[in-house]
Amino acid sequence: MTIIRAATFNLYHFAAPGIYWHQRKQGSTYTVPEWEAKKAWIAAMLGEMNADVIGFQEVVSQDELAALLAANGYPHVFFPARPDFDDDDPEIYVNATVAIASRFPFVRAEALQGLAGVPGDTVIDEDFRFSRMPVDATIDLPGIGEARIIVCHFKSQGAFVDEDEIDALEDWGDKIRATYMRRAMEGVNQVAKRAAEAGVIYRIFRQSIDADPEAALVLLGDLNEDPASHTISILTQADRVWSWGSVASNGVPQDLAYLKHVYKLYDAFNLVPMQGLVRPNTHGGVGSGSTLDYVVVSNGLNSKNPRRRGEVTKLEVYDNHFADGLAKDRSSDHAPVIATIGSVAG
Repeated sequence: MTIIRAATFNLYHFAAPGIYWHQRKQGSTYTVPEWEAKKAWIAAMLGEMNADVIGFQEVVSQDELAALLAANGYPHVFFPARPDFDDDDPEIYVNATVAIASRFPFVRAEALQGLAGVPGDTVIDEDFRFSRMPVDATIDLPGIGEARIIVCHFKSQGAFVDEDEIDALEDWGDKIRATYMRRAMEGVNQVAKRAAEAGVIYRIFRQSIDADPEAALVLLGDLNEDPASHTISILTQADRVWSWGSVASNGVPQDLAYLKHVYKLYDAFNLVPMQGLVRPNTHGGVGSGSTLDYVVVSNGLNSKNPRRRGEVTKLEVYDNHFADGLAKDRSSDHAPVIATIGSVAG
């Protein structure tokens, strides 16, 4: 069996010294020793993970990451966009990018194009765009064949309220009322944004599935949602279907029942038998964190599919730095997630 390891890895502000994240203040940039320690930790983690394909989030210093990856066995790297910086202070970054690295050449690698018709079929505005432009790549994976791999970073949780807007209000009653209202409206925006991003990814992957029901599809991402969230269910279509029109869910003709599985996507954690009763946190820590990072695959990589092209055999979370108490600026506030995918034959 040929083994492929696919990972997602949020680097936590991969921005070289002198670049500030989100605001210019102490602790929002790295000293040179901190930066070198962070890069050394990432290099060590790359060796431990031994992944063949990695999707990254929170990338700002792209040239530095490309050099680090090349030095650690990843000659093929692609960035779908450049990071955004503050118009008034070019040393402050306001939006990072994702990236993909591979041991194998890209058949193609590009920024994800189009919104698959989601704005036209939903309440989402026509000017909707992803929070961070995803990677859309195809890689010819040994033993599996061409796989479409998308790397993404969904809209962050938390409702941003402009401090200057609130500071301009002198009356405390006005400050409090305005804060609650702005937080509520911004909360609507960030939840809707993630839901739309999930819907677009689902519909784009559906285009591949409609063309080839056994397509090998992989999503590597920080999705900023809990596994039980509605956003994840939009992406995977894992929620139970109670009826097909007026026909009960079990009323599909037997020879077509397999179609119920073809058009879903699968959280790789749920495809591994005996994975464990407690799902490891991928963000924030062992005891008080959450699960935000995922490997999601198509039915073409589902072990229960007799026509599969490969199968997920293991899902690992590399979270020792949480237990060790390593500072997040010297490591990350996320834990890499790695799915092992085996070929069906050979």
